[in-house]
Amino acid sequence: MNRDFIAKHWYASVYEKFENQTHDIDFLLKVLAEQTGNQSQSILEVACGGGRICVSLAKANHTVTGFDADEHMLLRCYRRMVGLPNIHCYQAEAAISDWGLGFDVVVMAGNILINIESKMDYKEAQKTFIKNAAASLSTGGHLYMDFDLYYNPAASFSRLNESSYFEGTDELGTTGRTVSYGSVYDPITQICTGIGHWELTTNSGEQFIVPKRWHKHIPTQTQVYGWLSDAGFTIERTYQNYTAESIPKPIVEDTNRAIIWARKL
Repeated sequence: MNRDFIAKHWYASVYEKFENQTHDIDFLLKVLAEQTGNQSQSILEVACGGGRICVSLAKANHTVTGFDADEHMLLRCYRRMVGLPNIHCYQAEAAISDWGLGFDVVVMAGNILINIESKMDYKEAQKTFIKNAAASLSTGGHLYMDFDLYYNPAASFSRLNESSYFEGTDELGTTGRTVSYGSVYDPITQICTGIGHWELTTNSGEQFIVPKRWHKHIPTQTQVYGWLSDAGFTIERTYQNYTAESIPKPIVEDTNRAIIWARKL
């Protein structure tokens, strides 16, 4: 068993233990019910991961398709899918794959817009996700997008301090923790860059380090709204921080989570 397998299996397991919230799913189901007359929808979830969201959608009687690039996360999704005939998930990389056609709703949740993993230029990948969503929807279909919208990215991302956000032991007995040494935001490129590593110990006592470097393009409200318009969407409803309150334009300091419900023209 190689180190790459051990590390990715460990991360998928520990990620699932920590990222197990349900408030965002409850809000998604509420919006779907309100905006579609509580009718069953054909739904595509982009980057479905371990199935936290897409399996809940299937249990709510929607017909669901999901995909993700990470096979270790997908295996967890497959376990959750057992006994549900109305869900299908497969492996694909979102930035370069065909998403299919004819869906009623595309769900881009879990802050995926800010957490894209692709070799493509980050801003281009963000725009590609929105274009692909439009292409996969039937005319009149809807995009549900749930992501962090930053009032002051420099204050949020420019920090140099050591921290750990996940730690734990997986089913194979691998124990570890993630370590971050901080990040720096460039206001010109809107790119945030960070470095860190994973510290892992296998069940046989072998210790090793997996170095990590990441970057994100932090879009403005104007950019996101423009990408939606360019892709042929009209925004019908917005929500902030999982409440019925609309996103102000321009955003204000207490805006954090943005939820957009947009229709394909």
